[in-house]
Amino acid sequence: MDPKNEIEQLKKLINYHNNLYYNLDRPVLSDTQYDELYQKLKALEDAYPQFRTADSPTQQVGGKASKLFTQITHATAMLSLDNSYNAADIRAWHERSAKGLEKENFEMVVEAKIDGVSCSLTYQDGKLVQAASRGDGKVGEDITANVLTIKDIPHVLTGIISAGRLEIRGEVYVQKQDLQELNKAQQAKNENTFANTRNAAAGFLRHKNTEVVAARPLRFFAHSFGTGDVPAQSFSQFIELCQNWGFAVCPVRTKTTHIEEVISFYNQFDKTRHELPFDVDGLVVKINSFDEQKRLGNTAKSPRWAIAFKYPAPQATTTLKNVVFSVGRTGVITPVAELEPVSVSGVTISNATLHNFDEIKRLNVHVGDTVIVERAGEVIPKIVKVVEQKGTQEIVPPNECPVCGGKVYKEAKEVGYYCVNPACPAQLRARLLHFASRDAMDIDGLGDVVMDQLLERHFIADFADIYKLTFFHVLNLENFKDKKAQNLLTAIEASKQKPLAKLLFALGIGFVGEKTAEILADEFGTLDALKEASLERLQSIREIGEIVSQSVYDFFRDPRACAQIELLRQAGLNFTQPKKEQTNNALAGKTFVFTGELAHLKRAEAERLTKEYGGYASGSVSKKTSFVVAGEKAGSKLLKAQELGVPVISEEEFLKMIGRA
Repeated sequence: MDPKNEIEQLKKLINYHNNLYYNLDRPVLSDTQYDELYQKLKALEDAYPQFRTADSPTQQVGGKASKLFTQITHATAMLSLDNSYNAADIRAWHERSAKGLEKENFEMVVEAKIDGVSCSLTYQDGKLVQAASRGDGKVGEDITANVLTIKDIPHVLTGIISAGRLEIRGEVYVQKQDLQELNKAQQAKNENTFANTRNAAAGFLRHKNTEVVAARPLRFFAHSFGTGDVPAQSFSQFIELCQNWGFAVCPVRTKTTHIEEVISFYNQFDKTRHELPFDVDGLVVKINSFDEQKRLGNTAKSPRWAIAFKYPAPQATTTLKNVVFSVGRTGVITPVAELEPVSVSGVTISNATLHNFDEIKRLNVHVGDTVIVERAGEVIPKIVKVVEQKGTQEIVPPNECPVCGGKVYKEAKEVGYYCVNPACPAQLRARLLHFASRDAMDIDGLGDVVMDQLLERHFIADFADIYKLTFFHVLNLENFKDKKAQNLLTAIEASKQKPLAKLLFALGIGFVGEKTAEILADEFGTLDALKEASLERLQSIREIGEIVSQSVYDFFRDPRACAQIELLRQAGLNFTQPKKEQTNNALAGKTFVFTGELAHLKRAEAERLTKEYGGYASGSVSKKTSFVVAGEKAGSKLLKAQELGVPVISEEEFLKMIGRA
């Protein structure tokens, strides 16, 4: 594969996993596995800088702000930390820091890295006025109402407070014992349990019902600040101030000027970290002096003066007893390993994903083999290695669907095997769960357990049937009484008013994720307009490629899909997208490509401003490009623009266009 295509494939793969981790709170890779992909992409971009774009995961924090909450632009970007997993990486970071500071000895603070969710707290004259999530680092979501329920967070700071605004940042987390008690309560109610403490914290913090959040055991550790006048010259002094102001801070902390002591502390702490009441996935090593931090500065994504020294994902050795197959909403068949039960980080593992048959071939794994299983991200079990090949039973793709017995099909260029029966019960269940999920129609209370009961009782068989459910139907379900039944019906009714973008995502159109659904909804405004769009019209949309265009076009020409849409129309669902207010159209209809090093703007900020003023930001130059904005060390994009005769302008000229020069 040529470097450009390999970079594009890695970007797509990493963005997919970023979405699972930051937005859906459902990671499937361990941090180690994720970083292998990330470092491979970074190395390729360093070797071929002409293919590095502003939308690359190496240039951005992985999350994004949810549309459920008001969006907030951070006054100072909430950056993520670079990760390391070995002593060599930590020593290399120390050497880079020493070179940047032009001194060999400098004080470092080492503290435990809490496995939680980042949060920003803004105080005005000592009073809490706003709380925000990290989002993509530049834009987060307003979670003030939920944060006000967290007892660890002071509403009014104590001690001597300077007038003005002060932004404190930290980690919202759930203790391990609290998670166990929560999961016991969930099981008693026959509801889904939480995979780990981080997922629980992330889910609670973004919950729409403040009363529910208030009943959850969320806690907070302060660890840094964003904006404001802080009377401290070092991180150590700042932490003392935080304690004086009424914040809880991480109790695991030490100072040193020797990098070998950091490595020694890392090794010793690994033996005792599991005894702490909260989950820790590593250490944070940071330079203590604020002046030295300022001198080293930041990259677009991470501070140079700090690094995360993380522990490998927990592993254990066990026996692969059998392989079964699960079927997803698109029909893809996934092999799942049944294991001899083994404990990993206190959790008994009896199943693990094998992802696909290419992965089985790569591992060369057989039923009966002794394998190493890992809780990826300390969440999802996965087989990572064969220790001893004892088995002879080869794992082969099924000849028929393991659920419905239908035909199995494999595209030549794809790794997945698919059940082609659209009436397959497993596909139906997965499609319905996707339709009701938080990022789609967001029907609170319609999860796995309830959905299974509805299907078993034949109360629903398609999307539209959800809207035909009555009080009688719901009261017939286990553990449902009047109030709970009414809450579910209210959530179903409320979902009818979701914007078109949510409905498009909920329908499960091939290759249409949340972002693409929003682009299509904004472009066409109504479902009927999109339904009637020609293939050429779809392909003309800048952000929509040929594969997505064909998938959308085919979907709306499928008689079954059209029939389902008409039933949803009869049920009273909203088929329109609210128009976005455009405050300034200075760049309307124009496409910009940015290349080289900009003096005043970061690449991502320049692209955000382009969209804000009505234009389009693209990562590649074509005849459709209106302007190429060239900075220092502009490369292949500048040459391409000159070849095609595309106008080339400076950063200053771009800023004049939007009135910011």
